[in-house]
Amino acid sequence: MENQGGGKGQATAGLVLGIVGIVFAFLGTWFSVLSLPISIVGLILSIVGGKKLKAAGQPDGIATAGLVLGIIAVVFSAIMFFTCGLCTICAAASAGAVNSAAKDAADALEDALKDLQ
Repeated sequence: MENQGGGKGQATAGLVLGIVGIVFAFLGTWFSVLSLPISIVGLILSIVGGKKLKAAGQPDGIATAGLVLGIIAVVFSAIMFFTCGLCTICAAASAGAVNSAAKDAADALEDALKDLQ
């Protein structure tokens, strides 16, 4: 006979990973990179655990909570991953533009000083 506790363990793990995925999504760029795979694994564990619990005739509330949190975590993780990625790209481009403008201004100042001499 199949282990009756396996579904509950998977559902609990899915719930925990869903919570961790949501927290990591809001911690910043590098954590949102980790959050997406963690959230997906939590979602899968909740689904598998829920199916095992239903088949065993046990309550599946933990699996349902894990499923809901897993879906929310995947959505937030994806949003944060892409928006933080865009912000990083824009910040890098902006820094390059500022550096270029500063170099142009320094060259113009140097030329103006040479003309004064």
